[in-house]
Amino acid sequence: VYANIQKFIQFQLTVNVAALVINVVAAVSSGNIPLNAVQLLWVNLIMDTLGALALATEPPTDQLMRRTPVGRREPLVTNIMWRNLLVQALYQVAILLILNFTGSHFSLLKHGSVEHQNKLKNTLIFNAFVLCQVFNEFNARKPDEMNV
Repeated sequence: VYANIQKFIQFQLTVNVAALVINVVAAVSSGNIPLNAVQLLWVNLIMDTLGALALATEPPTDQLMRRTPVGRREPLVTNIMWRNLLVQALYQVAILLILNFTGSHFSLLKHGSVEHQNKLKNTLIFNAFVLCQVFNEFNARKPDEMNV
């Protein structure tokens, strides 16, 4: 149970850190946010529910049974988890910021009004964010090893 909780925490922290950073950087630099409140709520609802089910119901591995017991004073988020969280969040933020600042150069986004182009670009960013979370969930399954 402890290992599954750690997996879910790593996954959920990565989702929230990436969403927060992309919105803050985009809001400060350009004045508008690519992920609106409804999109963030949808992602959190789906990722909380399905992510918790997927990561919490994973069967124990043989390696897990060989680990030493965890002490009461041990941190819930380990250094390896922090490393995985930061690397995954930086990967997601880099992809989403590239799409945010260079997305208007795609040929599909050059037609129509500027408002329509922004909506299409934000939809592209949202879809990329969701796909990044699918990749993140597979990555969070084994937090003790580099399994990119």
